Amino acid sequence: MKILFDETYTSIDGKLSSRNIWYGYADISVDGHHGKTIKLNEDFMDQLCELIKNDLSKNAANAPTQTNWYFYGSTVTKDAIGDNIRPTIMVREKSDEFITNFNISDHDFAVNIDAILLFKADFEKRLASH
Repeated sequence: MKILFDETYTSIDGKLSSRNIWYGYADISVDGHHGKTIKLNEDFMDQLCELIKNDLSKNAANAPTQTNWYFYGSTVTKDAIGDNIRPTIMVREKSDEFITNFNISDHDFAVNIDAILLFKADFEKRLASH
């Protein structure tokens, strides 16, 4: 995984700031029985949590009001109508609360949504306990 951008935006009145960190080429996909699916294992969750923890510690003295991460997968797949889908995991931290969202293919939804939802819930719990 490679950091692509790390930018902070401040509101016009200076009261709010949003730090946005984009990572590219994350090893998100694995080969499944019927095609690629999003990787959902403990090692991958550990890697994401460590990156987020390290990023949060860098601006601890002057912390933004929210931080957003975007983890873009290195693999592109096609959906049923031929569009390219790049799996992406997004995380927002605001007031010590973490929200995650996954952009996935229709295939991943059909064969993997239950596992994705469990991973998402565990991931948010683990991030909150940092």
